[in-house]
Amino acid sequence: MAEQKQKFSPLTTGIKGRIRQLRLDAGYSMLKGASLLGVSRKQLEDIETSRDYGCHIDVELLAKIKVVYNASIDDLLGELDSDVNSGFYTKMRNRKTK
Repeated sequence: MAEQKQKFSPLTTGIKGRIRQLRLDAGYSMLKGASLLGVSRKQLEDIETSRDYGCHIDVELLAKIKVVYNASIDDLLGELDSDVNSGFYTKMRNRKTK
């Protein structure tokens, strides 16, 4: 049986965790955090999860997070791998081959 691949790269997983921590540090409930970002509570739950489901994060959402939580993009990205060809930047989604 093939090894199960993750949907998100380590970079995305880290950002999702930091988004959740920003909301918790600000003292916002899921409902309040979702309202501030203009998404539903379910969407915010999907954004903040680092499990193998949930939604991807787009640039517009990152911009809103930067403004709402007064966070720097550098802090959101965290420590980056200097090798741009490493798996750190790669979505690990399994592709079907015939």
